[in-house]
Amino acid sequence: MAGAAQTVSLPLPAHVPVERFSVLDFLRKELAPFPGRAIATFRVVVEAAVVLALCMALQIPDPHLSVWIVTRVAMEDSSQSLLAGVLVLVALTIGIAVALILMTFAMDQPWLRFCLMAALAGLAFFLRQAFVVGFFGFVIGLIATLIMTVPDFIPIPELAVRASLWLWPVFGIGIAAAVAGNLLIAPTNPETLLRDEIETRMRAAEDVLARRRDGRREPSTAARLAEAGITRLLMLLKSAEIAHPSLKTRHSQQSALITLVDRLVSGAALLELLPGTAPHAEERERLQRLAESCAAVRHALADGRTLEPGQPGIEPLPPLRGASTLAPVLSELEHVVDLIRQALGPEGASADAAAPPRVGLFVADAFTNPEYVRYALKGTLAVMICYVLQNAVDWPGIRTCLITCMIVGLANEGATIQKGTLRVTGAVVGAALGFAAIMFLIPGMESITSLTLLVAAGSAVAAWVVLGSPRIAYAGVQLAFAFYVCVIQGWEPTWHFDTIRDRLVGIFLGNAIITLVFHYVWPVRASAAMWTSFGSALRTMARLTTISGNDERAPVATDGLRQQVTRQFATAQQLADQAAFELGDSGGEGRVARERLQQAAADAQSVFLTQLAIAHEWPPPAASALPDTLAAELRRFDADVANSLDVIAERSERTANRVMPNLRAALAAVTAVTDVSLPGVESSEVAAHVEGRLALYRELVPRIERVALDFGA
Repeated sequence: MAGAAQTVSLPLPAHVPVERFSVLDFLRKELAPFPGRAIATFRVVVEAAVVLALCMALQIPDPHLSVWIVTRVAMEDSSQSLLAGVLVLVALTIGIAVALILMTFAMDQPWLRFCLMAALAGLAFFLRQAFVVGFFGFVIGLIATLIMTVPDFIPIPELAVRASLWLWPVFGIGIAAAVAGNLLIAPTNPETLLRDEIETRMRAAEDVLARRRDGRREPSTAARLAEAGITRLLMLLKSAEIAHPSLKTRHSQQSALITLVDRLVSGAALLELLPGTAPHAEERERLQRLAESCAAVRHALADGRTLEPGQPGIEPLPPLRGASTLAPVLSELEHVVDLIRQALGPEGASADAAAPPRVGLFVADAFTNPEYVRYALKGTLAVMICYVLQNAVDWPGIRTCLITCMIVGLANEGATIQKGTLRVTGAVVGAALGFAAIMFLIPGMESITSLTLLVAAGSAVAAWVVLGSPRIAYAGVQLAFAFYVCVIQGWEPTWHFDTIRDRLVGIFLGNAIITLVFHYVWPVRASAAMWTSFGSALRTMARLTTISGNDERAPVATDGLRQQVTRQFATAQQLADQAAFELGDSGGEGRVARERLQQAAADAQSVFLTQLAIAHEWPPPAASALPDTLAAELRRFDADVANSLDVIAERSERTANRVMPNLRAALAAVTAVTDVSLPGVESSEVAAHVEGRLALYRELVPRIERVALDFGA
């Protein structure tokens, strides 16, 4: 038994080095240019300038909101901007209608309006979690809640209704300009972006195959692409179908291609993890043919060609006899490439690809998960505390405290503080820029042209930040809002500082209240949730181990579990980033825990890739082709692996401390049974399959033990 098999940990691409944090290095990385960022920023600048000119010419109220919504809807992908704009307009319409209907009964009844506002705020928080498109439900509740506060500073019913109705054209003109600009100014084609993403994955797999063939060990992008999953690809497919409705007829083909390419790059990533022994002559031939076939597929994608079944391609070679870890992985890759060729053929989709799940309006546990109700209740409590304080001091200018509570209040404490930090940072920077503009520039302005140039300059700064990663993007949104509030205070040059003062006080107050409420009322710590997500990923991996390769639904089930594991690992990493903002980590224990999670997730990823190679072995032998004793021992070993992963999951969550099965003893047992039973197997193909599976088991066991060591097992 090769118990001392070489193991290599797959590093998480999103892992941030644990050296001392540097603000300058962080900003340098987040603000660095990337393809498409400059042209997207230019689009936002043009759109903001056009909206400002229209608002000034038509004297539309609150022009700063019209210009600001441009940065909120702006995205790199034109189709995503269109979808976001439509969703915001529909949500805005529903929110205004609901609020005005309720206002007919509650306009002159403060107690009733107070109760309705609390109910609407709670609805907004609940729908944010329970809706499949949480943003849509949240905007409905947010708009309705804010309109219910209008009578506090506009007590005349007719004027209150008029101000509420003006919200639609105020936001509508900005949304329309943003969508039109994205569709007309250097529009991005999501179909092209999707093809580029697929070609990138094909090229990464091709490079890994070529390096393995030549015996070279060099870093590649295959591991990062495998860990990224298919979320972005599916989003681009949805956007492409919006931009080009004719693509909907090829949805099954494109979905199958996305799934299979991700499966290919996962197999290529595993090749990098396997011991760096020189391949045999036959293995080198198979690696060469695989690389050539990947190149052929990539060129077909670039040229938009179909691959006919009769076109030269890969004819899978029988696996080598002998316990080579490369043999089963190569068989899997050959099978996947063949399926990709089928997906690119005239008949379209492959039978092995998982069909996209049907989704409804609400998430699966919308009405059974008590966390959603708790989240809505504590969010409502924070909003109503802000509302009471605002009215107690008779300071309607700080009503941004309500908006801050609703926008910043997220599912856990770390995420809430992280978004609050971005909101405060963006507001302070935007206010500083606006203050400087009022002091030195606005007094000398005499025309709309000069104001437009000033707004364009501020929009360029804000848009560049907005188009960055999620770790900094929201700061750009707040930077834009604070800057526009300063420099666009009506239809003529003004230099009042009280508006931005009130907005900043409201933001600081809202951040303080939502942080305290989420810290003490039903607290949900990202530092605890990250281990829950990590444990869920391990349990899903345990389920993956028990899938039978002889079940005709196994390929679909395997792909579904693979996507689920990828999402759970990504969630754990995101929660680890959010945990860094939580209160009460003066001793540095949180930083140590986050580092431990990143290392454990890296080790678990290498286990996961090895599992995928085992689950996707091709062709699977018929159950009747294996001796009963050997088949039973293989099932017993798989059960021990699943049990081990469950035990590690429990230890990571600190819910139990069961004894972990002795996988080395189980591996020795299955090896002994194989040595006895294999000579009696008549099919050389089945015998080679078993030997290849056993070789992967020898890789799997030390990888699982390495994960267990991360938790003292």
